[in-house]
Amino acid sequence: MKTLVVIRALQIGECHFKHGEELPPHALPREAIELHIERKHLVEYDASERRSLHRLLHRFSDCSQAERLSSAELAAYALT
Repeated sequence: MKTLVVIRALQIGECHFKHGEELPPHALPREAIELHIERKHLVEYDASERRSLHRLLHRFSDCSQAERLSSAELAAYALT
């Protein structure tokens, strides 16, 4: 799955996105995504290149795919 990142200020409907924010999964149809990529509003990253906050926080973002933190990340960033 690809991660879509906004590379300039972008408004989609009532939602405003700042530079560097992830676009939520299924926020746009594929044709609209391709148009925004052509216009340099969005960039696509492979999951191996950039980790997705939507997948890391899947319980809160309503994402169907999940990604786990590594043991080092859990020790550094998670509250226990």
